Amino acid sequence: MALVTNRILPNHHDMVSIPVDEREEIIKKVLGQKVLVLDTLFLMPEWPGYRQPDVDEVNVMIDEWLLSVNVAQRKKAKHRALGDYTTLTALYYPHCKKEKMLPLAKFLYWIFFFDDEIDAGGELTRDDKGTREICQQMNQCVDDCLGPDPNFTPPPNVSGTVEIFYPILEELREGMGASSIERFRTELHDYLNGVKRQQQVRQGLRLPDPWYHLGIRAADVGVIPSITQNEFAMEFELPDHIRRHEAMETIVREVTILTILINEVMSVQKEFRSGQIENLIFLFMNRYDISLQASIEKVQDLIRQHYEICIAAEKRLPWSKDDENLNEDIREYVRGCQRLATGTAGWSMSCERYFKNSQVNEKREILMDFSYA
Repeated sequence: MALVTNRILPNHHDMVSIPVDEREEIIKKVLGQKVLVLDTLFLMPEWPGYRQPDVDEVNVMIDEWLLSVNVAQRKKAKHRALGDYTTLTALYYPHCKKEKMLPLAKFLYWIFFFDDEIDAGGELTRDDKGTREICQQMNQCVDDCLGPDPNFTPPPNVSGTVEIFYPILEELREGMGASSIERFRTELHDYLNGVKRQQQVRQGLRLPDPWYHLGIRAADVGVIPSITQNEFAMEFELPDHIRRHEAMETIVREVTILTILINEVMSVQKEFRSGQIENLIFLFMNRYDISLQASIEKVQDLIRQHYEICIAAEKRLPWSKDDENLNEDIREYVRGCQRLATGTAGWSMSCERYFKNSQVNEKREILMDFSYA
C-alpha cells in the first residue's frame, strides 16, 4: 500500500492533490549510500560488558532443542546461523548459572521467531486477521502459564511459535517469585498487544511521526520482560516498592529507550534492504528533511542523552541504611537493566543478523551499505 501525503500544485482550473509515496522518497534518498557508523558501545562508557562463559555448551543443548520444535526448518536455520541468541543471552545475563542459560536462550529464540513473522517480509506482515489471532493465542498462553492457576499444555491447532512458548514459560515460572511472575505476565501482555499496534503503523497511509513511533515502542517493546528475567537468572526477587520507585521506573524506561535506539542504528541496513522504512533513522529523515548521516547522528545524540538520564537516576535510588542484601539486589537489578543496552550493542557487533563482520573496521566502526546487495 502506498504511503501518501498531499502536495497541492496548481492546475489549469484549480488545485489538485498529488499523492507522494513517502517510502519511495526515502528509498531514493538512501539507495546506494555508504555511511560509517560508530559502535554504540562507545556511547555508554561507564557500563562494563561481560559474557557468560558456557555459550558453546549451551549451544549444543539449543541445537538439540531446535530439532524438536515445531518451527519451519528454514526459519530455524536462518536464526541459528545469523542470530546466535545464546551469545545475546550470555551478554544479558553474564553471571547466571549454566542451567539458567538454556531457558533464557530459548526465550530469545522465541521472541525473534515471533518478531520475524510480523516484521516486513514475515508471514503475517500484511495479515491483520492472522496477527490478531496469533496475538490472542500468545496472550492466552501467557495467562495459562503465568496466571494463578497455571496450565502448561498448549491447546490443539495453535501455531508452532505459540506451542513452543508454553514449555519456555513453564521453565521460567519455576525460577521466579510471585511478584516477579505477575510483573512478567503484565509485561508480556504489553509486548504482545504492542505487536498489533506496530503492524498498524506499518500499514498506515503515512510514515509515522518519529516521536510517536519511539513512544509506542518504548511502551510495549520486549525489552522489559528481559529485564525481569534477570531475577530468574540471578535468583532474587526485587520488592515491588523498590521496582515502582520513581528512580527505578526512570532507569527501566530510559534503558528501554536506549535499547530501542541502539537497535534502530544497528538494524537500519537490514531493515532498509527488507523494505522496513519505519526505522527511526528514516522517520527522522522524513520528518525533518535531513540527510541519512545527520539522522544517524541525531539518534546517536539521543543515546547519549538517555544514557545520562540513567546515570543521574541511580543517585536517587532508595538504598537501605541497614540491609546490604537488599542493596545488592538493587545493584544487580540496575546492572541487569544496563546489560540490556550494552548486550544488545555488543551482540549486534558480534553476529551477522544486521550486517557482515567484514563491514566492521579495526576501530569498531561499521560501514553501513544501503544497496540491495
